[in-house]
Amino acid sequence: MLNVEKLSLQLSVIRAERSYIGGNQLYEEILNYLPRLNKFMFNIHTHIVNTGIEIDLPSDDDIRNSFIKRGFQSVGTCIDKRFINHGCNCHIYSLPYLFCDFLFMSSCFQGGKFDKVRMLMILDRYPFEHKLFKIISEDFPFLQKLIILNFNAQ
Repeated sequence: MLNVEKLSLQLSVIRAERSYIGGNQLYEEILNYLPRLNKFMFNIHTHIVNTGIEIDLPSDDDIRNSFIKRGFQSVGTCIDKRFINHGCNCHIYSLPYLFCDFLFMSSCFQGGKFDKVRMLMILDRYPFEHKLFKIISEDFPFLQKLIILNFNAQ
């Protein structure tokens, strides 16, 4: 792996009683071992399950800054910090977004341009609002497939 120059990482993980994956952890556990890496595209979704301990979760700015201080200037974040049914989500991704799918979007999503995305999966941690569908219709111009995971009554 030492000769890797370009890396595309799309990752979705479930973590129990721990915090989100951030720039520091990603650097220390993966990127630090790739000295020739000059292009890194990522899309990381972390679902936290917490049933017994209090976790001080980082903010959007904390997560974004953990990437910026490692040299990644264009980073999008969507952090859902309120625990519902003992779970919450964090979505971090490099910009421009170059993947063809965007999974596990929630109502915390603030928008951006996603020209490459053809498949979008949204889930209702909180009730869907008109604003989210307006963002989707404007920011995903080439969307072909929309999957809605509706676990909670609207």
